[in-house]
Amino acid sequence: MNDMGNNESRQMSLCERRKHCMCTANFLLVSTVVMQFVALSEQSSSVMPSSEALSFFNIAYMLGLFIPGPVGAFLVDKYRRQNVYRVSLIAMVVATALMYFDKSVEVVAMVRFLEGMMFGLAQVTLGSTLLNDLSVSESRTSSDYSFAWSALIAVPCGAGLGYFLMEKFNFNVMLLCGIAMLAASVALVSSLKVPFRAPIHPGIFGLDRFWQKNDFVPFLNLLLISIPAGVVIMAFGSWLFWAFAAAGAITANVVRKAVFRNADMRAEIVSGLLCAFFALLIIIVRDADTYYKVASFMFGAGISLASTRFLLYFLKLTGHCQRGTAQNTYMLSRECGYALGLVLALMIPVALETALVLILLSVALYLFVTHPWFMRHGDRGFKFREV
Repeated sequence: MNDMGNNESRQMSLCERRKHCMCTANFLLVSTVVMQFVALSEQSSSVMPSSEALSFFNIAYMLGLFIPGPVGAFLVDKYRRQNVYRVSLIAMVVATALMYFDKSVEVVAMVRFLEGMMFGLAQVTLGSTLLNDLSVSESRTSSDYSFAWSALIAVPCGAGLGYFLMEKFNFNVMLLCGIAMLAASVALVSSLKVPFRAPIHPGIFGLDRFWQKNDFVPFLNLLLISIPAGVVIMAFGSWLFWAFAAAGAITANVVRKAVFRNADMRAEIVSGLLCAFFALLIIIVRDADTYYKVASFMFGAGISLASTRFLLYFLKLTGHCQRGTAQNTYMLSRECGYALGLVLALMIPVALETALVLILLSVALYLFVTHPWFMRHGDRGFKFREV
């Protein structure tokens, strides 16, 4: 009995180390992508001639996210999962290096499209496949949740690092930093010992690990939540603002279980959205550094709380063996929201006010449509207090 207990304890410890390794790799990957978003916006007007061009870059990235999805399950089944991740990030490194030598609009647009493709494939491989394969069944929801938090914390960290490097150095230094972070992410995933998995021979094209049709309502709701985050990323070019936002996200992750332990399942999302709403309201009506610091902390905490909690809705609406598909659908909603928010901030003069309205719409949609719809269609056996 003691040997069995020791073996189980060692297995759990190994799974925890693997989870932390993959979450760190994901943090580095997402930080790099967000860092490039903000660095492109900071480039001189002679290199980036218009808001229309910057918007086009973001749309190209968003479209690229969807390209590898239909073949993702085929690729991770036919080839070694770590190799698929390595190749996708090496392709991102090569694409990033192209911008070091040529910053023309055509090249940057092509690079952003390729980076969207490779980021999408990397997420299919890491979050939708390896994370679940290397986690014991009892802790998969917890692993998925930690993975989501690693991405949400990476957003303000990546934005802050991007603005810091552009303020203190230049675009080329930012590119080199991004390449180093991608290389570190590859090294972390390569260090994992991944056991052999018998192939299941899926078709070349399919929705497995790509799109979960049952998740359309939470997809739309999370999209509306993520758009204001994209707006704020583009609107505030101070690395200090994003340092406080990152602190807010980290604090929210640390204290959420104690605060919401016995609360209604809607409390975390509604509280997060209201926190983000009042943060934006403070930013709009109060023009002072002290208020900005408080507001940025609140915004980072609020958006992170609401966004990560939505993952449970995606997971609970899936069928058998569709956890990876739900994870990828969740990622697409979040990333598309950021990209559309960046475009919104570039194209309209009242973007912050629009973001404020979108948060209110998100609250209304969640309370009156998403949650009631979810209660009718969700898996009743899912434990919301599991994470």
